[in-house]
Amino acid sequence: MRRRQALTLVTGSLSLVAGCSSESTTDSTPTTSKTDTETTPESKIRELPTTTPPDPIDCDDDLRPVSRAAGDSYPERANGFELTASKDVVTIGERIIFTLTNVGDNPRGIGQKYKYNILRQHDGWEPVYVTESQAGWTELGIRVYPGGGFRWTFTATSDGLERRNGHNPSYYVCSALEPGEYQFAFFGLGGSTISTTFIVEDA
Repeated sequence: MRRRQALTLVTGSLSLVAGCSSESTTDSTPTTSKTDTETTPESKIRELPTTTPPDPIDCDDDLRPVSRAAGDSYPERANGFELTASKDVVTIGERIIFTLTNVGDNPRGIGQKYKYNILRQHDGWEPVYVTESQAGWTELGIRVYPGGGFRWTFTATSDGLERRNGHNPSYYVCSALEPGEYQFAFFGLGGSTISTTFIVEDA
């Protein structure tokens, strides 16, 4: 289906709980509880699968913006983790990699790697993602050792940002990626969210 070149954006904020317990939010989205603790003592970076949603969507349908970790600025480091981008400036069509690393001295529990959002600065931080699912994020407790963490790789295009996120809501982008300031935010650190900012430029 053809995609509408306009995206209605809604801002919001929430507090989330990582680990093997529950998740607290300020919206009414339910969360499914599931325990899957990582016990391998080696340090490793877990990659986000690059699987895109199987079918295009009609952006004229009743879609909801992904408002998690939206509407605010966040630090790059919290709870013993640091979030970095592979480059400060990315040209449309290039790849950019975001890496979450346990920079502390001890293993730490966090939520799963699908708890991320990408936002654009436009009179405040506005999410670029929409989803057709009303379901909550599955809660997984992941044990991350020093030097370990997560890695997300994207191509700086609307299609290149889209992901099918396992049992979680799939992320779609209904407008062309425009030049400007963006941030990648991870909200799987309990009551803390961390982010890293980057600039998108025309090719």
